[in-house]
Amino acid sequence: MDEIELRAHAAWEDGNLECAFDLFSECAAHGADGCLLNLGYFYDEGVGTSVDKQKAMYWYKKAYRLGSSAAASNVAILYREQGRLKLSAQWFQRSAQLNDGDADVELAKIYLKGSGVRKSASTAKTYLLNAIASTNITPAGREEAEMLMNEVTDARQSNAKASS
Repeated sequence: MDEIELRAHAAWEDGNLECAFDLFSECAAHGADGCLLNLGYFYDEGVGTSVDKQKAMYWYKKAYRLGSSAAASNVAILYREQGRLKLSAQWFQRSAQLNDGDADVELAKIYLKGSGVRKSASTAKTYLLNAIASTNITPAGREEAEMLMNEVTDARQSNAKASS
């Protein structure tokens, strides 16, 4: 399967999207986790095929069952797009449990807004601390976590001064 997956990535990079889609489909049929995730992405975004969010969800969930934190985050995003905020939060939680620091940032934002969960700055702060400490986070995710942490800290200090 590794050879097929390499050919799929090469076709994708060369812009041969239909070929890449076919190769990822072949490889996913054999349960290769990276191919499952990529096939979900192709359906999600309409790369080399038409957009089909239901099929994207199917492939993302298969990849998640093999331990993909990215797949769990993508499921969370699909649920968020559908307005199913509680499910979105649950799937970001699954991704965070797989040590995805970017999912911790998403959870912090969810708790700061109270989107599908009870609003809680202290819970958001916990997720931000996890994100900042994470070794599995994008540079943009770390930057956003630090910015949000500063905002949460500043808001708490302002509230403390106002109540004294």
